[in-house]
Amino acid sequence: MAKKEYKKKILFVGMPDMALICLNKLVAQGINIVGVIPPAKNEPTNKLMIDTALSFGLNVIDYNISLNDKGFLQRVKNLDADLGVVASFNKKLPKELLRLTKDGFINLHPSKLPDYRGANPYSHVIINGEEMSAITLHFMDENFDTGDIISQYKFNLDLNETMGTLFYRTNNMCAAMLAEALDYYETNEFPRTAQPKNGEFKVAEALSFEKNNIFINWHKSAEEIERFIRALNPFIGAITWYNKTILRINSAYVIQKSHNLVPGTIIDTKGSFKVACGKDILEIDSVQYGGFFISSGRDFLERINPKKGEVLYSGKA
Repeated sequence: MAKKEYKKKILFVGMPDMALICLNKLVAQGINIVGVIPPAKNEPTNKLMIDTALSFGLNVIDYNISLNDKGFLQRVKNLDADLGVVASFNKKLPKELLRLTKDGFINLHPSKLPDYRGANPYSHVIINGEEMSAITLHFMDENFDTGDIISQYKFNLDLNETMGTLFYRTNNMCAAMLAEALDYYETNEFPRTAQPKNGEFKVAEALSFEKNNIFINWHKSAEEIERFIRALNPFIGAITWYNKTILRINSAYVIQKSHNLVPGTIIDTKGSFKVACGKDILEIDSVQYGGFFISSGRDFLERINPKKGEVLYSGKA
């Protein structure tokens, strides 16, 4: 059976990993990609994105730092593209760029918009104990994640979902959604449903050491902390301090047991690594101690020999 011939000219914008998965899907489908805009040259994934696009024989429209560069904008304009597609990008597209395709730009976002607008919906849906999440395809405007919705796909979160498993799942879901949408777009106009501009929506801010929001708050319940640990595993890491050294907690289990100890207190060092929380107890299964080693909780006890009654601390040192 002959492959369908696509004539609509698509400008692709993105950065790994979502962009690589989506680009591979679109190329295999035969979508007419007339240009690929990679991350800025100072981004670590710039070369990977460029090399991948070139390996597919695609036209790379590179830029230095600013998307407002006149030479760059002229090269985009010369493509005469019908539609821009964005699959993960860390820069806001300026209005001058958004105007350079006939039908605007569309974006893939891994949440059920308007909830969880922002940089990291993967983590926040887990932190907040959501049972369900979604992916959304929407038009772009001058703000992040606020444009008209084209389509959404909802799905259940696994009980042991991590940032990594959710990232992998949604990337592949997004690729399938985008491929189906562009097939539809070849002969149809996209449906549009406006997002509410005002309201109390859940947000998905970036998580980082610099923002001081990846430290474990031992005053929270063991259940909340366990979700927080999964929500940052493996790309960021939930951290605390032991002996003035960062201790990254990779996985843990909740033990429902009352106590009257200070939250963060190490309460067992014989065979299992247990820590008191604001409510219940957390048994630490896997850790990374500074830059020294990654190990099980039990191996950490044997190597470092922490003492019962010592307290793990949160926040910047």
